[in-house]
This record gives sequence, C-alpha cells and structure tokens, in this order.
Amino acid sequence: MYLQSSFSNNSGRGGGVVDTSSSSSSSSSSSNSSPTRVNNNNNSNNNNNSNNIPNNSSTLYRQNLYELPTNWSSKEKCSHLELSSNSLRVTYKNNKTDNEAGLIRANCCIPPSCGIYYFEITVISKGRDGYIGIGVCTSTMLLSRLPGWERNSFGYHGDDGNLFKGSGTGISYGPTYTTGDVVGCCINFVQGAIFFTKNGVPLGEATKEIKGLSLYPCVGLRTPGESLEANFGQRPFAFDVDQLFKEEKQRVIKTIKNTKTVEDDSISTQLVLSYLMHHGYSETVKLFAKATGTDGDSLNSQLDDIKNRQRISELLSKGNIDEVIKELDNIYPNFLTQNRDIQFKLLCQKFIEMIKTSPIEETMAFGQNQLSNFSFESKECESNLNEIFSLIAYSDPYTSPVSFLLEKSKRDQIINDLNCALLVYCHKPATPVLEKIVKQAKVAIDQVVYQNASPAAAFINVKDFIDVDDN
Repeated sequence: MYLQSSFSNNSGRGGGVVDTSSSSSSSSSSSNSSPTRVNNNNNSNNNNNSNNIPNNSSTLYRQNLYELPTNWSSKEKCSHLELSSNSLRVTYKNNKTDNEAGLIRANCCIPPSCGIYYFEITVISKGRDGYIGIGVCTSTMLLSRLPGWERNSFGYHGDDGNLFKGSGTGISYGPTYTTGDVVGCCINFVQGAIFFTKNGVPLGEATKEIKGLSLYPCVGLRTPGESLEANFGQRPFAFDVDQLFKEEKQRVIKTIKNTKTVEDDSISTQLVLSYLMHHGYSETVKLFAKATGTDGDSLNSQLDDIKNRQRISELLSKGNIDEVIKELDNIYPNFLTQNRDIQFKLLCQKFIEMIKTSPIEETMAFGQNQLSNFSFESKECESNLNEIFSLIAYSDPYTSPVSFLLEKSKRDQIINDLNCALLVYCHKPATPVLEKIVKQAKVAIDQVVYQNASPAAAFINVKDFIDVDDN
C-alpha cells in the first residue's frame, strides 16, 4: 500500500486524426463590418447561469468546485443573431447587408480545472451560404466577427473546413459541414490543446496556443437562414467524450506513478499497523506484524488493549449496557468520569434498550433517576433526552416517528464514539494517521481544482493511488 501526491501536465495529442482534406473556398474570410464591443460583465446570463453541472456531464466533473458553460448568453451576442427561449438555438436574422458576421458567447468561461471541456452544435440549417463557425474566444472578442478571426480566438468553419487562429486567413483543417451535421469543440487543458469533431469523429489537433487564456465557447453565423443548436451536455454527445476522459486519466495517473518518491517501508508499515490496531483487527495485526517483522512485547500489550476494546464493543453491539459500564470501570478507571458525553450516550442507550424489554414503570424510573440531571448540562443533552423520552408516549414505539432510535445503527454510532474516546484515554490518536493522510489528500486535490492550479487534478482520485496487494 502506498500514497503518492503529484500534479503534473502530460504531453500528447488531444484526439485521433482523420482525413483533413478540404475545399478551396474561402468565403468565410475576414469581414470588414463595423465592430460591436462586448459587455465586460461576462458572467451574467439571462436564464441558466448556475453552478449546475450539465446532465450528461455530471459524472465527469467535480460538482460545486466550479461553474461550467451551460447555454448561450443573451448579453454576449451580436444584434444580428436571434436566441431561442432555452438559450441553446441561435439563428441569423436578416439585416441591411445580409453579409455581416455575428458571434455569441456562452454564459461563462471554461474553468481549466475541469481538465477537459467539450460541447457540440447541430447545424439546423446552413442558410444561404453556410458561413458557420464553432470555437472558443476570450471576453474581448468582437461580436461582429466569426470564431478565429481575432487574436486569442480559434474557430472551425463549415463552408470551407478551414481552421482560423487569430487571423482572417484560414488554414486547411477538416471537411466542410452543413445542415444536419453535428460539430464539436474539445478543449484539453492538460495537453493545452484544442481539437474539433464532425459527427462524432475527431479531426486532429487544431492548436496548442491556449495557455493562460480564459476561453468561452462561441459560435458565429454570417448569412440569412443559418441556424444551429448547442449541446453543452444536456443530452448525449455524438463524440465519446467519456472515453477521452478515461484515456487522459490513465495518462495522468501513469505520470504520477512514475514520479520518483523517497521509499521508506518502515513508515508505511507503521501507518498500516496503527490503522489495523485502531479498528481492532487483532488477527490481521498479528499476521501483518509477523510478515513485516514488527512483532514484539510492545505489540503484545497493544493487542491486549485491542481485545479489551473488542470485548466491550461486542457487549455494546448486543445492548448489554450494564456490562459495558462494568468493564469500563474495571479496565479503564475514571474513564467515564472524564468522558461525561460517553457516559450520557451509554445511559441513553440503556434507556432505549429498556424500552424494548423492561416494564414501562421501571424504564421511567431509570430515566428520572439516572438521566434527568443531564438535561441541565447542555441544550444538546436536553434535546436528546426529549427525543428518547418521547418513546414512552407510543404504545408501539417501533412504528413511531422516533423508531429510528431503536435501530442497531444507533449502537454502532456509540461503539465508534466509545472506541475513539478510549484511544484518546490511552494517549493514542482518535483518528488513524493513515485516515488523516487520505482525508488531507482529498482536501488538497479539491483545493488544486478550486484554485485552477493544475488541470491534471481533475482526473485524480485518492483511491487511484491506494494499491492493495491481494496475494
């Protein structure tokens, strides 16, 4: 078993390569139409600006750590474009010249910490000339231009299949696309690359010039009748983005596992041993200690402590509270005196056990004599007492609103609390160091994602780095 922590970028291509032949048409070249400046409040949105993850992408992303684009923004669109009520369909309206480009941006930029982001458009109609473009741009991109025509924007155009990278002059990239085609744009922040797809087929790497850019999904249209509808994950994609995630995850994990670390078997041995002892796995402790050569007098004394805690836990799991208290007083003198909260929980559990088996008068007397005084110690104690005392009010407590108090899981909660308290009483940590390391690793990864520190963190799960040899 080992734990490693490393976040590093990986090299390679973002997608496969297919035939990139294209037509010689250049009718989507740069336009000289008058510019329309953008609204700088790029995070505003008219309909769906929320932290919700798109339905079809919920398993790919870490929820609540970032906001993802989910629709087009009515505040970030050219006046030549018409937006549907669901903010997904865009149509080019007639205007005076019928040849002015119009662009629309998504409701927020793409967070690099998501690792990989993908969206698609379906061409509803190519309109008069099919001068449609899909891509990404920054917040400063003019709304009177097609994707890729300006600095820090990248676009794949349908009429000629050309790729535009900050210039009105395109370069040969992929096939043309028209009515009925599904075209996608994928941004791989780990690779620092963008590629496009047509009808689910990746067309090859388009650019690796995205480092440091805050990019928005965008589309552009230029002639009457052009219409498209976006899919930001609300429905299944034509392209298998799940497989892309899996492949990138494998590359990231391989890079991390190949990172050289200082190996010290004694540290990992003690981490595992302390974890096993904490949870009372005495037989496993013996076998593990023998296999690693860590058995001895010190271990024997700790095994005795494990057996004591196991015996007490077994009594508690059977509801024998009186025997539990007797064992605690005998083996751990003053423990209950020093841990009033545990004493209170045990007495409450005894009251619950009496509800199940003892005459009501005897149960009420126990509650009055042994528990009532705890109500003055804290509001929490008072609330707990009111809850368990309410069991008396029902002729059949098993069908009452508080029947959950009678479930075995309530005993299990006390067993865990008692075990932790006994460990602290014996000057041992309440939580195994190994568990703390795992929890800290999870927090660290989430922080890396939250702070956009490394796109590779999107593919990391602590479980991927805990190897257990079953042999």
